[in-house]
Amino acid sequence: MPVSEVVFVLVILLGVAMLVTGVCRKLPIPFTVVLVLIGILLGKLAEIWEPMEPFQHFDLSPEIMLFIFLPALIFESGFSLDARQLTKDLTPVLILAIPAMIISTVLIGLGVWWALDIGLAVALVFGALISATDPVAVVALFKELGAPNRLNVLVEGESLLNDATAIVAFGILLAIAVEGGGIGWSDADDVALEFVRVFIGGALFGGLLGFVVCELLYRMRSGITVILTTSIVIAYAGFVIAEHTLHVSGVMAVVGSAISLRRFGMSRFRQDATHSISETWEVIALSCNSLLFLLVGLSVNVGDLVSKTGPILMAIVLVLGARALSVYGLLPLTVRRFRLPHVTKSERHIMWWGGLKGGLAIAVVLSIPAELPERKFLFDLTIGVVLFTLLVSAPTIRPLMERLGLDRLTQGEELEMKSVLIDAKSASQNHLSKLLKNKLLRKQFSPSLTNRIQSAFSTESDDGSAESHENDEYLALSRAYRSERDELKRLYESGNISRYIYLDMQNGLHDTREFLRLGTSELDKIGSTEGPSLFQRLEGALLKRMREKRWSSRLLSRYQATRVVQQTQRNVAHILMCDAVMTMLNKQRDLADEVRKRVKSNYSERRKRYRKQLKQIRIQSPKFYQRYMTNLAARSTLHSGLNKVIAEFQHGDLGTKGFGMIQKQVHHELTGIDKMVSYAVSEGDSPADLLEKVELFETLADEDRKFIERNSSIITFLTNDDIIASYEHGVNFYILIQGRASVWRRDAFGYSHQMAEFGTGDVIGETPFLGEHFGTYEHRATIKAETHCSVIRIEQRPMEAILERYPDILQTLKTIHNARVRNAPKIA
Repeated sequence: MPVSEVVFVLVILLGVAMLVTGVCRKLPIPFTVVLVLIGILLGKLAEIWEPMEPFQHFDLSPEIMLFIFLPALIFESGFSLDARQLTKDLTPVLILAIPAMIISTVLIGLGVWWALDIGLAVALVFGALISATDPVAVVALFKELGAPNRLNVLVEGESLLNDATAIVAFGILLAIAVEGGGIGWSDADDVALEFVRVFIGGALFGGLLGFVVCELLYRMRSGITVILTTSIVIAYAGFVIAEHTLHVSGVMAVVGSAISLRRFGMSRFRQDATHSISETWEVIALSCNSLLFLLVGLSVNVGDLVSKTGPILMAIVLVLGARALSVYGLLPLTVRRFRLPHVTKSERHIMWWGGLKGGLAIAVVLSIPAELPERKFLFDLTIGVVLFTLLVSAPTIRPLMERLGLDRLTQGEELEMKSVLIDAKSASQNHLSKLLKNKLLRKQFSPSLTNRIQSAFSTESDDGSAESHENDEYLALSRAYRSERDELKRLYESGNISRYIYLDMQNGLHDTREFLRLGTSELDKIGSTEGPSLFQRLEGALLKRMREKRWSSRLLSRYQATRVVQQTQRNVAHILMCDAVMTMLNKQRDLADEVRKRVKSNYSERRKRYRKQLKQIRIQSPKFYQRYMTNLAARSTLHSGLNKVIAEFQHGDLGTKGFGMIQKQVHHELTGIDKMVSYAVSEGDSPADLLEKVELFETLADEDRKFIERNSSIITFLTNDDIIASYEHGVNFYILIQGRASVWRRDAFGYSHQMAEFGTGDVIGETPFLGEHFGTYEHRATIKAETHCSVIRIEQRPMEAILERYPDILQTLKTIHNARVRNAPKIA
């Protein structure tokens, strides 16, 4: 087919699709259904009108379907997904996406094989491709009706990973079907291992690719155009490299790169970059989906579909049954097994009925090579199921949601709306006051405008009754959340905190927002969101892995020094955020005084707690603290000035040459500051120098101090870090040179008891010289840092050699240890 005719057909199809998109907004059926019907009409018109003849011969090869349409559809879905909420609901999503999809593939495949008398491998190919869901219409309806965000993420996240799983299974099964071989239980192990390799390999490659690209874009300080172009490059390059070079799942590579780019990249770029990329990918996905459904209409033979009504109805029943088993069977079991947030029956009903089939299933079935004899039959079955879900399921989602009450506001959403209405009304009234003050509006029009403002932004409590302050605590906490959010973003943009800390603290604020949306306004519950975050739990897991390994001394020392820097950033950020909230509350005169005082008191206590933690760092590492805070102040002030320069440049008040010169100067200064920040927290003292300050080791000869130094490192443990955890076999000694640590042990009822305290000069470790588990008393005990602790970590054999050489030190340690054991409380 000539290129000119291809371009002509594509332009006509896209033009028709855009017209349909605008016209169908008020229709009760999805625009994709209208596109299929128009495609059928265009096909009939092409048979009788000569200028439309190219439409009869227009066809897209399976390779174009696979390498052009799939990456675009998958990347857009992954990029638009709420990655943070997906992380929280990852377990039920994975259960629905992998085990449930595999069960669906097997059930549908076996049913089609038994009922329609086709080959088992071909039947399983159909089961895999039809298990891919396409919730575009449902998600659009969710956004319109304001469905719960969690339901949106469950449906869209399941669809995204379900699609990837289905396509991986489809590729493996299609290869078996095309080769003409059978499939039996003996092949199950090989198929399962290949599935795991392809699925996980693709996800890891995509995630790594997205992360590396984010780092490069950030370090090159790329503009919107470069970021947008690069997003298109990684979508298609990742797919091709994964499929042809690494032989892993290209779809999972695209999913991983999209989520990675959104999660780790967009928070580092300007907000307008995120909007531009999102809008561009929405256009790309809309174009691909529109072309797919129009091509389906062009390809559909209504007579063939009518002649296959029986097989299509059988396929529909099998698809709905397999979906029901997953949603009503596996999902509740998963929620109970892993103690996850409850998924209501109403949400499960929507997840079942909203499991639409659409563009992805069509793209996959069209990618089947022509040499497979059953290709036409599978195409007709797929079209029949897709049309059923679009013509029957999609139009009935809205009334089903309304009947189940999912379109109604929750208590938290009502309060959230009220808070925004109050702020909007205040802004409107302030603007009206400015107009009157500057005599731009006659006073006689003021009452009517005031009534309009009151009508536009009215709330239920606008009657002036005494109950108008009943929700003031929620309003105060909602405004406090927004104030913290804005201050955190300002701190990040001004260089006060790193991207890692910004993302971590942003997660905590998102948890606060979720509490508020559920209608929670109690200060104690909101405060409970300050527990260990996901990032901090990962830090703890990494510390546990590294703590007692012989090879990890130097690495652990650097890692803990980094954590001290991060803890300093967290404390500084929390202090400034609390201060911003308290300043904001002083201006909120519409809130009851009692509520403002109570919320201010809560934030004041939090600020004191963070100041106390910062004070510990300042006392124990004064040189580091002074150097770090000086550099932090320099970096943040330079960033603040640079942001002002960028704003002037964007408004056109500064030329390109001047902007480039200023930017170069500021970046030169920032680079010098960044190099200085990476200093270690050990104040420059070596282990030998620090041992001289410990009274117990004053008698050590210089060569023995040097010997210890060669086999030791200085490590800082943060408050509440485990130095030696319960049931850990220590292979190192720790000489405490700064701070306090305690021995804790759980009793038979699970309660923790403090057994003893360690101070400067105490030795913690295990050695036969001092009795088994010296310093820990027994394996059930844990030694925990009560403050920021600096220790000299010495390998066990060198330390034992020193104790053999200095029996007086050994005897002193035994005496101290035996006294502690005698004085320790007896625990059951």
